[in-house]
Amino acid sequence: MRNFLILLIFILISCSGKNKKEQEEVIKPTNTVIQQDISTNQVKDILDKQAYLENDETEDKYTLSKIDLDIVSDLISKGLKNKGYKEPSSENFSKKTNSIFRLDIKCIQHGKIDTRYLVYHGNLLDASQSTLEDNLFESYAETGNIFFDQKNKLLTPFVLLKNIVTIKGQNYSTHIPENIIARNKYLFNDSKADLAWLKFNDKAFLEILVRDFGYVRDKDLLEWYIKGNGIEKYRNDKETYLKVFYAKNCDKSFVVHSETFSFMDSDSEKYSKEILSVLEDIRTDRIKLENLDFHEKSKLIAYLLYFGEKHKEKTGLTFSFMGTFYEHSQEDLQKKYDDEFKKQKYYGLPSFEKYWNDAKIEGDGIGLDM
Repeated sequence: MRNFLILLIFILISCSGKNKKEQEEVIKPTNTVIQQDISTNQVKDILDKQAYLENDETEDKYTLSKIDLDIVSDLISKGLKNKGYKEPSSENFSKKTNSIFRLDIKCIQHGKIDTRYLVYHGNLLDASQSTLEDNLFESYAETGNIFFDQKNKLLTPFVLLKNIVTIKGQNYSTHIPENIIARNKYLFNDSKADLAWLKFNDKAFLEILVRDFGYVRDKDLLEWYIKGNGIEKYRNDKETYLKVFYAKNCDKSFVVHSETFSFMDSDSEKYSKEILSVLEDIRTDRIKLENLDFHEKSKLIAYLLYFGEKHKEKTGLTFSFMGTFYEHSQEDLQKKYDDEFKKQKYYGLPSFEKYWNDAKIEGDGIGLDM
């Protein structure tokens, strides 16, 4: 009996030990993955290699590559999540990047690194593919490059590791720049709090979104941009001012921003005067719009004219838009615009045809019996 009890106790202890061991084996791989995600040794290795770039005598010993970008993006991903970033699904990330940035890898301004990254080249440099590739990981200030990581579902400029990591013995801590956090949370989490932060601390990025990418769907952002980028800011660069009204995409598609005109309806007197100033410079060829072909230029002009014309009773600018523009355009252009507007069925704008035909008769109003 005594021997039996000893045997039973031994079996129970063995089973208990076995169960504990099995539990450890189940838990351990998960913990190991987390711990080995980005080890301190990996971080130190990249930091040491990137340090070569800081010295003229050693900078040729190391070349930045996708490996550097991978570890930066992985660290930023962890930092973002610690700040409340909710990683979007692959489908939503793709939809957002396409709708906001209109990325098209067939265009030289947009690139690709393997299957993981899409790249926007903010500065085309000499516009050759080889130059863009050679400078892929140069500073954002020089290249304007933005990387879209389809694995981590985020966007980031390239940054050297020393700018986001601090080594402490056998551990490290990350300090992700606030603008990278705010950009991602605003664009992919629709965070209004981060949009508010960006308005005060990262104006240049928000202006690029509207001006260069043509992102006008966010009414809050669009209102902020229009109010801060009026004609007074671009008095000597009205072509840049005009970019809030249209986008010419990398695939050559052309879009007039109805959202801009809808916002400007709220203060038609102010914006009619701004638009009138621009139309005068287009008519007199002080604004060339060489990036647009005649069809695109005509469409933009039509929308600008239409805005002023539909508000003329409120603003008192009765003959200043279509009438003046038509009468004082060169005769060959009068016919070209007339034919183009007809061909495009007046762009589907209500009453445009009537406004235009009346304007051809009334002209600038001088000499009319009032």
